[in-house]
Amino acid sequence: MQISEKIFKAVEFFKKKDLWAKIAFTIIFLSYLFLIRSCHNPVEGDTFPIYEYGDKNLKQCELDGKKLFLERENLNDSFWYDFFVGSEHLYVWHLQYQDDDNIKKNILTYKFAPRGGIGAVVQGTSIGIDERQDSIVIIYGAEPLEGFTIEPGPFSDKVVIQDAHHPRGVDTAHCFMRWSN
Repeated sequence: MQISEKIFKAVEFFKKKDLWAKIAFTIIFLSYLFLIRSCHNPVEGDTFPIYEYGDKNLKQCELDGKKLFLERENLNDSFWYDFFVGSEHLYVWHLQYQDDDNIKKNILTYKFAPRGGIGAVVQGTSIGIDERQDSIVIIYGAEPLEGFTIEPGPFSDKVVIQDAHHPRGVDTAHCFMRWSN
């Protein structure tokens, strides 16, 4: 009963033509929106080269002489759309190679659900690549949603996907990129 009385008094207070109360409410609401807007973190798409043994000082990894990359798709929704509607997008990653025409083409694709909260990191999986005589072994650290999609291309019949059974298990691969989430 006390809460409803306080709400009633607050509504009556705002019904009065008290300019200062309306200005204070507007400033508080706009400050709240500004704070929320400053915390909005759109995920920019980016391309990351994959290096031997995960060391940027070493040579970039290649498959049949084609350089390897890991690309994250852009999830740059507007703040207003996220604020009023919400967003349930997935982080989409592509393991790619650069062909002779300098065009990046997908070897495989995988997805992760967004991870929220303070200090949240873009969700991905550690991934390792080992080229063997008859196959290309892709070692992963965390199971993506809907698994991996192997894209058609020159490597599609050689790709073998293997669970590392431990997030640091990808470090055993000749080429790897580790995400710490």
